[in-house]
Amino acid sequence: MLSKNMLMIGTVLMTMGVAVPAYAGSGSATDTSGTMTTDDAVKSDANKLGDKIATQYEKAKDFTFEQKEDFLAWVNEKSDQLGDQYDDVSARVQDDSEDAVDELAEAWDSASDELSNAMSSAKDASADTWEDVKRDTLDALESAQKAISGDQAAE
Repeated sequence: MLSKNMLMIGTVLMTMGVAVPAYAGSGSATDTSGTMTTDDAVKSDANKLGDKIATQYEKAKDFTFEQKEDFLAWVNEKSDQLGDQYDDVSARVQDDSEDAVDELAEAWDSASDELSNAMSSAKDASADTWEDVKRDTLDALESAQKAISGDQAAE
C-alpha cells in the first residue's frame, strides 16, 4: 500500500515544479520586510499541498466496487498529472546529462507500463477482485511517482 510519507514526498517534488516559478523573484532570503522568505513559503505551500494529496490517496482507498468508474477517472487524472510532471522533469534533466535523461525515461516507461496494466485490470475487476486490483493500481501510481522523483528506494 502507499505510505503517507512517500505520497507526501512525491507530492512535494511534484509541487516544487509548479510552486517554485510562482515564487521566483518574490523576495530574497535576506528580505527583512516581515514576510516569509521564498524557501519558507515554498516549503509551507508544498507541505500543505502534500497533506492534501496524501488525503486524496487515503480517500482513494475507500472507493467501493460500485464507485469503480469514479476511481478510474481519478486514477486517469492522477496519471495525466504524472505525465505532465514527467515532461517537466525530463526537460530539466536534459541539462544534466544524456545518462540522466535515459535513466529517467527508462524508469518512467517501466512505471507507466505498470500503471497502464493496473488500470486495465481495474477496468476488468469484479466485485471479488476489486480490493486487490485497487491496491495494485494505487501501488502503480506510487511507482510512477517514484520513477519521476528518482526515489526508487523509498518506502
